[in-house]
Amino acid sequence: MIMDQVEVRKGDILIIKTGWNKFGWCSKDSDEFRYMVKHPGPSADFSKWCIDMDIKWIGVDAVSADHPMNTIMRIWHPKTFAEANAKLIKDFGKDWDEMYPLDGFYQDMHLNLFSKTIVHAENLAGDLANAKSGRYYIGCWLQKAMEAESMWGRFVAFKE
Repeated sequence: MIMDQVEVRKGDILIIKTGWNKFGWCSKDSDEFRYMVKHPGPSADFSKWCIDMDIKWIGVDAVSADHPMNTIMRIWHPKTFAEANAKLIKDFGKDWDEMYPLDGFYQDMHLNLFSKTIVHAENLAGDLANAKSGRYYIGCWLQKAMEAESMWGRFVAFKE
């Protein structure tokens, strides 16, 4: 769990470093399919934990804060879904629909957390790959927009 890796306090901003940005389009190891469709995602209890911890917002170095098999990727890539489902059964003894029923987990990070005003920044990269776990001051500068679905921004972190 996250709390085993780093100190998290109520009301924190949580930046999740998966290392998955190494498959992004500007990397020498770029693998767009792997980056978009096979990135890691949170455990079933993560969104409730974020709400209980009053997390302000989440940042992640992957293309989405949601696991891709809890998004439309599940339908668009049935072979990859079958592989993910087989791995879940092997590792946990439950299939995807048992662990992540669609009626509760479809775009969990978007649909269930946004309504609690816990938003997220995706595709964080750059020097994040070299940052050590710990407490940081986080700065985020976004462009002004009205009724925008998404927005690019600049993010900085200063070690506490």
